[in-house]
Amino acid sequence: MLDIRRLHVLKTLELEGTMTAAAAKLHMTTSAVSQQLAVLEKEAGLALLVRAGRKVRLTQAGTTLVEHFDRIAAEVEAAEASLKRLQTDVRGRLAISAFPSFCSTVLPAAVMSLQSAYPGLELTVADLEPFESVAQLRAGQIDVAVVDDLHEIHEEGLVKTVLARDEIILCVPKDRQAPETVSLTDYADERWILDQEGSVFEQFVRQTCREAGFEPNVIANCRNLMAMLGLVRGGLGVALMSELNLGRETEDLLVRRVEPSCGRNIILLYRTASRKSPAVAAVVEELCNATNARPKA
Repeated sequence: MLDIRRLHVLKTLELEGTMTAAAAKLHMTTSAVSQQLAVLEKEAGLALLVRAGRKVRLTQAGTTLVEHFDRIAAEVEAAEASLKRLQTDVRGRLAISAFPSFCSTVLPAAVMSLQSAYPGLELTVADLEPFESVAQLRAGQIDVAVVDDLHEIHEEGLVKTVLARDEIILCVPKDRQAPETVSLTDYADERWILDQEGSVFEQFVRQTCREAGFEPNVIANCRNLMAMLGLVRGGLGVALMSELNLGRETEDLLVRRVEPSCGRNIILLYRTASRKSPAVAAVVEELCNATNARPKA
């Protein structure tokens, strides 16, 4: 009989592409992953992998097994959710992921409230880009994911809830003069500070500027928000950022809404099989509450 745990190893290998990456994701050694897959091949009676240097790809038999695993894992999760409905309290382990700005601003308040209300609920949190969250959600490594719609989301097998609209706002040095609402075209000749080069948000800002009729003069790309705001504070340039980041770090900056407005939707995802889970329901409710309570420009 095929072992579901070994099928999970095969699924992880498909997602990660190499034995080393799969081992890191599963918190196993590379040799342990290789051994588990060798046993699975014996159980299946067919070759499941084709090795090409460091990379590994699945054979047709391997792909077929992964497709079955996805359905099996969904049924197991549905069975677990049905059992959890019989519990009178919210408890157990649950993994949440969120994109960086949400993870550092809204999520902590939600986690604190959940820990206070449900002491039997054990939460883990991952700071992931949306495409990483969706992949791990589908792989069963994350239970609830907060993403944005700057990425295309294939919703099959997932429940989607739009939490809020996240306005993108302009940050300039405090000593500048600006109306309450600004047009990006008025900043076409400014120096610009953007997110990490090649990131989805950086590409979004570039496209937003192009739609306003200009190509931004980028003089800095920053991996983290504090660096970006520090450069704006120092007068090096201007920047667009998420409304989620409003707070103490922006008190000494001039923050303005943009007209026409631009932004993204904040989206919550979980697997359809988890729909009846009391723990998932509790987390979804609290994330909605914390999102609605966030500061707004």
